[in-house]
Amino acid sequence: MVAAVSDPLSIQQRNTSQPTAPSQGQGALAASKKGKGKGVALPQWRLESYRRWAQVGQGQHQVAAAQTGAQALRQAKGQLESLQREVNTALRRGNGNPQSMAAKRDRVVEQNASYRGQPLLDRQMNLVTRPNAQAPRQFQLKGVDLAATKEQAEQVSLQLGKEKTQLELPAGVDRAKLAQILNDGLSGIGLGARLGQDGQVMLMLNEQQAQLLDGGLWMSGQGARLPAGQAIAIKTEEAMPWQDPREWQFDNQAQLRQSQAKLRKTLDKVDAQLAQLESVQHNVASRLAKVNRNSQASAQQVAEASQQLQQAMNQAPFRAQVSSLLAQANLSRTQVTDLLRG
Repeated sequence: MVAAVSDPLSIQQRNTSQPTAPSQGQGALAASKKGKGKGVALPQWRLESYRRWAQVGQGQHQVAAAQTGAQALRQAKGQLESLQREVNTALRRGNGNPQSMAAKRDRVVEQNASYRGQPLLDRQMNLVTRPNAQAPRQFQLKGVDLAATKEQAEQVSLQLGKEKTQLELPAGVDRAKLAQILNDGLSGIGLGARLGQDGQVMLMLNEQQAQLLDGGLWMSGQGARLPAGQAIAIKTEEAMPWQDPREWQFDNQAQLRQSQAKLRKTLDKVDAQLAQLESVQHNVASRLAKVNRNSQASAQQVAEASQQLQQAMNQAPFRAQVSSLLAQANLSRTQVTDLLRG
């Protein structure tokens, strides 16, 4: 069903390069490049027609993204329920097969839902409602304590992949303040920092940054917290919150009871998000149908239908993701209108 929605969108995008109405916008753009103020002036009804065209295209993407996300959540729900049944059985019988349960857990982890390159779910089964908004991965630094209070200030440098930054850790500052300074200083290269439950610094990385750790996290200082001189590779260890299925264990009764509770909470979250996506899918699709039905109606009826469609899309969880997608594809409503104005 997702493919059925997405394929017409691909055809629609290809058709914009053919001599149909959108190509007139390209002509307007070309005309405007020949001289300032020489763009093709189009009547207001034509501009409104193109606004609706762009809006309908955005709505179709919203429906397709919601369908894709809902399909992934239903698959994850089936896998989680299968794991839950095995955990419940192991608790009743007093024993189970940890390898089998771990394999089912890993299949949940391997869920990779995306729509045209935009991720829709993260590792914790959360809907990704904005670009680059997946739940961060957390890594503890081994063999170094950046939050240690020292009597002298220290300049610290850090490199991860091609990204480099420098910051100063002041003297006589407590751990919480140092963690905040680290977080602010690392934000320039897209990293974060916070104190873990044990008081140690945790680095917050996105998925792409986490992959770079295989090439090493390189740091240097001035001898207070880090060695002076040439940067050294700092070892890290990932700390996983309970919401991440990779953290769930099944080796004994205590772990099984903990995993049982985590499974129940995760399934509740999946059900809530699935209901949200199905509601959005229905609302946007019905508004799209109304806009299409009213294409030959009065201007007021068309405007009302278009406004209702926009309100439905504004409530969609993947609104920012779709907007980013359309911006990359040069298909935003404002952009189409600007091109036509010349």
